Amino acid sequence: MWRAALDGQTYLDRYNHQGWYGECFIQVLASAAGLQAYKPIPDCTGVDLQIGLPSEIEDDFPRMEAQVKTWSTPKQRNGCWQYGRMDEKRFNLLTGKRTIPRFLFVVIVPPESGSYASVDPTALTLAHAAYWVSLADKTKIPDPSSKRPVMVSIPTTNLLTVESLIQLFDPLRTVESP
Repeated sequence: MWRAALDGQTYLDRYNHQGWYGECFIQVLASAAGLQAYKPIPDCTGVDLQIGLPSEIEDDFPRMEAQVKTWSTPKQRNGCWQYGRMDEKRFNLLTGKRTIPRFLFVVIVPPESGSYASVDPTALTLAHAAYWVSLADKTKIPDPSSKRPVMVSIPTTNLLTVESLIQLFDPLRTVESP
């Protein structure tokens, strides 16, 4: 009976599947970097993942918070990804200086879920790539709406890798606008 249920379909709807894949993509990078990654429950502050260093540094265990978005139809202009699927309320949750830094991670994914991952005896390959941006230097939008989109520019040079993820913990890293 269970074989009939396993007919090759995906069981999450397209958008939940894509979002879950994006969060797992970031968790894989965090794992490869030797970091902790966990999901706050309940999700009520615009944070999809918290990522932490499992080592004490100057009497603290540094961490960051990330909002993870996925995108199967990326648009690029002037060396930046032009992400226009964030509403003003979500944007405001990432802006300004915070005690725990927040980042937007955008995972560019294939349009078809069957292309998310490929496996051979020597490697698991995840498609395509993730990019990061800090909005700490941006001003909150007054009277924000969840109905109005905000265009966020993400430099194509901000590829999220094991190394760049670790570097995001550096408190002396400068925050620059694209």
